[in-house]
Amino acid sequence: MNKRKKILIPLILVFMIVPVYLYAAKGVLSDDAQMCLGCHSNKDMTKQLENKEILSLFINGDRFADSIHNATGCGGCHTDISMENHPQVQKVKSKKEYSANNSKTCAMCHMEDQLKQKPMHGYLVTKAKSISCSECHGAHYIKSIKEWKGGLNEPQYCLACHKYDLSMPLSSGELLHLSVNESAMKASVHGKLSCGACHMEFSKTDHPMRTFKNKKEYTATAMKACTICHTDAQLRKNPAHSALMAKASCVECHGSHAIKGISAQKATAPETQYCLSCHKSKLSMTMKNGESLSIYVDEAGLKKSAHRSLQCANCHIGFTKSAHPVRSFKSTRDYSLFSISNVCKKCHANASTQYEGSIHYSLLNSGNPKAPACADCHGGAHSVASVKNNKSIGLTSCNKCHGDMNSSYEVSIHGKAWGKGNQTAPICSSCHNAHNIESTKMTTKIKDGCLKCHKDTEKVHNKWLSNPPITLPSFARTHFDVASCAACHSPMAGRVIYLSLYDRKTGKPLPEEDLLKALETDSNGLMTKIDTNADGSMDAKEVWDLFAQLYKKDVTTTFMGKMDVSKATEAHMISGKAEATKDCEKCHHPQAEFFKDVFIVLKKADGKPTVLNAKKEVLNSIYTILPARKFYALGSTNIKLFDILFIVALIGGIAVPIGHITLRIITSPLRSMRKMGKGGKK
Repeated sequence: MNKRKKILIPLILVFMIVPVYLYAAKGVLSDDAQMCLGCHSNKDMTKQLENKEILSLFINGDRFADSIHNATGCGGCHTDISMENHPQVQKVKSKKEYSANNSKTCAMCHMEDQLKQKPMHGYLVTKAKSISCSECHGAHYIKSIKEWKGGLNEPQYCLACHKYDLSMPLSSGELLHLSVNESAMKASVHGKLSCGACHMEFSKTDHPMRTFKNKKEYTATAMKACTICHTDAQLRKNPAHSALMAKASCVECHGSHAIKGISAQKATAPETQYCLSCHKSKLSMTMKNGESLSIYVDEAGLKKSAHRSLQCANCHIGFTKSAHPVRSFKSTRDYSLFSISNVCKKCHANASTQYEGSIHYSLLNSGNPKAPACADCHGGAHSVASVKNNKSIGLTSCNKCHGDMNSSYEVSIHGKAWGKGNQTAPICSSCHNAHNIESTKMTTKIKDGCLKCHKDTEKVHNKWLSNPPITLPSFARTHFDVASCAACHSPMAGRVIYLSLYDRKTGKPLPEEDLLKALETDSNGLMTKIDTNADGSMDAKEVWDLFAQLYKKDVTTTFMGKMDVSKATEAHMISGKAEATKDCEKCHHPQAEFFKDVFIVLKKADGKPTVLNAKKEVLNSIYTILPARKFYALGSTNIKLFDILFIVALIGGIAVPIGHITLRIITSPLRSMRKMGKGGKK
């Protein structure tokens, strides 16, 4: 028994004394630490930094005594401070700079090799330059890793690093952001889950290093965690959601750490914001023909657009926060046609009607997927620019397709004015109109664009455009009907005559399909039908034959004549009025320079013109008296037969009275004798 007591008594003393000793040792502060705390234990001690931040200089002595560095003197870390030189004025720009500078002293004890033992920690201290030691571990109240981990739950442990602005570079060059908003995560539908519930490979004891090619690969990997709780059958209940699953990952629509329940999201989110929860991602929709249509919406662009005050359902009828029908289209062209008729037309009926009569609509309707619809010109469906605030849209939109025309516009008198900042200077839409755009080869309506600005043009032209001694107001008007403005005001341009085939009943160009139907042929056989001698150029007889064939099929037509420049680029090279052509003989002369090149113009089904060569004789032949009766230029379209008949008639007209007078003179004596009763019959 005595022997047992001898053993137990020392053991009891050891178990009682050692913990007390250890506790006492843990709370012991060095002499210089106690001296520093003489001031720094004041909770009101602060320092204003250069960026106006307030840095607290208070140190809790009890908490510092419990830290792993309790026995280390203050000078062990603050190597630049001693009782001999303190307090001293130090300039510090910001808390970030202060933390980064102080963290450099950690390397005196914690060598780089030691810090890199854990791969993730090694990455943080070498590559994530934005985080300093003290930001994760603190400064004066640092505990051992084991003790620190023991006092934290898993989310707190993970957020110790992920609350900072961390990012990871991917192989693609993209940056993957790794920061997590703690308050947003706690308020999310997953707020009560631990991090490891989704990030199953990660825990407080294990943090693997992973690499990804790009964000798409990362989100696809992260998405697998969602299927643990959300089954495929559950996700495919909604057809729209089912379709999205093949195109986008869960996090692209729902986010990652701030996910709200669908019912809560619908209840609080405005309609537009609710729609953007999915459509802010790079989504696309596959057409039946395999084409891809982007259904991504740039939120920033939407907020700046002319439609920013509208809700999504104002345009996308049938779609709400509670309903999302699944629609399909044959092609992007069909989708554009649907949008024009069912979306834009609701508010812009007049513009839509004008557009439906344009060459752009004809191209689109005939199957050309590149033909512009509303959104193509107005800056995109969800970033529609206001024409009132952005007049240049009538220039920049056209340049998307007609960029080859821009250089000729820039050197024109109009382009130079626009380049100098004159916002009233004409641009594309000023002359060609914005919606009812037609091929310039088949219409003279473009002059209406000129007359918008040059309102007194007819009066000005009447001052010199006359045939003395006759001066009629109709002289200028007649010229405007058959000659484009550019034909006279682009002095360096070549000039040609276009004879466009028009339907007299509609007053519009005869559509190709009507022409082919009347001639009982197709596009491939058209030239064989109209160019009967197969010389690649239409003569006067062939023009008459075409006119006659159509008339027999009850299609009454006429060839509308127009003088214009030979190239589209030349039409933009407008010069000042001093350089305009005013020489009448350029047109009104049998050998007129501007009447040498003649073309027949037919309107194709897609709205584009088919331009056929024609012989110059077409303008001077008896065969074209009826077909081209609407186009006549004194001196240059004279018909030779008529000239001969006119001369004969003129000679005859003069000869008859002269002969009559001569005969009367010769027979005058006889008539005198009769009156006197001498000679002749009584």
